[in-house]
Amino acid sequence: MFLTQSGGFIIKPISRLLGAILSLLYRGLNAIGVESIGIAIILFTLIVRLIIFPLMYKQNRSSKIMSMIQPEINKATKKYRGKTDQQSMMEVQRITKEIQSKYGVSMTSGCLTSLIQLPIFLALYRVIQNIPAYVPKVYDMYKPIATAIQGDSAAQKALEAVTADGGQQLTNAMKSINYENTNTIIDVLANFPRTLWDTFAQKLGNSGAVVDAMTANGNVDNIKQIYNFFGLDLTAVPHFALTTAIIIPILSLIFQFLSMKVTPMQGSDDPAQQATMGTMKTMMYVMPIFSFFVCVNVPCGVGLYWAMGSFISFLTTVCTNAYFKHCDMDKILEKSMAKAAKKNAKKKKKNKKSFMEKMQEAAYGQASSSSSDEGKIENGVKNASLKSYSSNTMKSGNDAGTKYRAGSLASKANIMQNYNNDKDK
Repeated sequence: MFLTQSGGFIIKPISRLLGAILSLLYRGLNAIGVESIGIAIILFTLIVRLIIFPLMYKQNRSSKIMSMIQPEINKATKKYRGKTDQQSMMEVQRITKEIQSKYGVSMTSGCLTSLIQLPIFLALYRVIQNIPAYVPKVYDMYKPIATAIQGDSAAQKALEAVTADGGQQLTNAMKSINYENTNTIIDVLANFPRTLWDTFAQKLGNSGAVVDAMTANGNVDNIKQIYNFFGLDLTAVPHFALTTAIIIPILSLIFQFLSMKVTPMQGSDDPAQQATMGTMKTMMYVMPIFSFFVCVNVPCGVGLYWAMGSFISFLTTVCTNAYFKHCDMDKILEKSMAKAAKKNAKKKKKNKKSFMEKMQEAAYGQASSSSSDEGKIENGVKNASLKSYSSNTMKSGNDAGTKYRAGSLASKANIMQNYNNDKDK
């Protein structure tokens, strides 16, 4: 059943909250004479993106700090460069984690942010796909028609006939239909493209209780109007037909690519991190294609949400990149270090160990050697704290041409890094 609101301990409350926001937006637009699901979806997507913006900002901030401390990591792990034995690789990971911990960042922070967003996106998808379930005013347009179909066997046969070749969405809805349950009938009707309403009425001979319910209060005309978005039928599935609906999947592909393209990425000597960065670069091309194929197989309303979400993500990433490019990264790093120091002190006081630390102890066979090595690395790191500069391993052009304040730690660290690179050559 589609119309029944999403279940689940996590998804259901989020869906209800987001559905209430969409319903409020639609009612507000309706009050000023704008009856458009398309505009409601755009405003809805904008509001939800603003809600999750702090998570995106934190992820971009973490990525920026990671890029700034990368030369420090490269210097500390220089003697292990090119070594592929397990012990060397684990040592690189341990040193990397030690330095990252000092600055309060980690490679997994971005994954955690994405995991937090996942339930929100799943709930969003359910709300956009099942608008009548969350917007009472839209539900009320379908209910009289569904009620009339319940008591008319001829109408039920006509419904099955007109939906036989209606596409995957209608097929899935028809599989779950129960004529004793009004909601399951609305599930089917909510997936009707504009032209199918006329076909259905003709199949009924343009007369009878169902047709009367369709024309009463202009129910079908109102449904067609609210799902009309600048000539696009938001209930229609584009497929690969050369119609105006194909513009939604194309825009989704373009905006998804731009969003991935401007996302900061940093280089590393750590094989594990190199693999992660390689995956991210691959996803930069895979995700837009995936987005396109999703949008050609779902109603345009869902595709509109997806494309708009990617566009807003692109804009916010560009803005945050510009902000970090012109802000004082020395101050940001100092705040991050101070916060991380307090957090690590509390963790040490409680004698808590992370999963990675436990794995390292198991690999080395004893905790003492690990602690000793950590002390050496920590002392080395403190003596060579390179806070604010760009690594030569950075391949993204986002930080190209960065200018450093004369006499700052950033400028000195950059000179040191260039010297080491020239010496390696």
